[in-house]
Amino acid sequence: MNNKDEKVVNFINADFQGLHVNTIGDGEAIVFLHGGPGSEQRFFLPHVLPLSHNFRLIFYDQRGSGKSEPSKDNQYSMKDEVNTLELLRKEFKLEKINLFGESWGSMLALLYATTYPERVNKILLTAAIGVTAEGFKTFGEELEKRLSEKDKTKLSKLEEGVKRGESSNEEILSILDKYYVYSEESLKRKAKTSIDQTVNDAIGNDILEHYDLTDKLDTIKNIPILIAQGSHDILTPKLISQLLLEHIPHAKLIEVENCGHWTVVEKPNEMNKIANDFFNINLLRQWTC
Repeated sequence: MNNKDEKVVNFINADFQGLHVNTIGDGEAIVFLHGGPGSEQRFFLPHVLPLSHNFRLIFYDQRGSGKSEPSKDNQYSMKDEVNTLELLRKEFKLEKINLFGESWGSMLALLYATTYPERVNKILLTAAIGVTAEGFKTFGEELEKRLSEKDKTKLSKLEEGVKRGESSNEEILSILDKYYVYSEESLKRKAKTSIDQTVNDAIGNDILEHYDLTDKLDTIKNIPILIAQGSHDILTPKLISQLLLEHIPHAKLIEVENCGHWTVVEKPNEMNKIANDFFNINLLRQWTC
């Protein structure tokens, strides 16, 4: 390993207010927003580490997820996560932030941007969901269409087992994982991550009941937004065009070929190039003219 590579594994732990935060690299900051809800920052690692040669990467486990402490009342909402991200921005003294949101993290990025548009520089979304609860619902419907009858039966039994405390979420994920990728071979590269069920249920229900950004999208019309969607994502590029691009016409879409939902796991080199180019280049005039 050369000296440049050695630098890539020197994480700085910056935990604060019960949040588990890690930073690496120097330069303009990129804040990574993991999916779930209730997953953890390890999803991105080590796949995006090459970006630390040019940027300061900030990873954190959202409240109650991964190694972060649960909320005081064990209640979770989209608004709480937006507030947490704003606390993080202030803690790192960032005037504006670049956001890299994946899956549920793509929704959180848009929620934050429509709340604090003046605090956002650029947004990169991958495994995007949309701007209303319709995308979240459609994701579940499209995933169910892909499930084999055998796996549907297994999942049904496991879900009942979870309610009785006889099965685990890990067993459920072991069945679902293969549906999130184009090639099952890529699962060997994915870190073993957890999902906090309380967080997942609470924010999932909040999304279904309250997630609708359509009346706020005018506030982000001057923020460059790039979407990198896997060609074989559960929400395909065609569906994302309907669920997101029709509402945010200035956003740009890149289709990541031969890739499923987990783009940074399946196509890390391509995703790093996309991110490096997007966050490096001043695209403001191109995106707002």
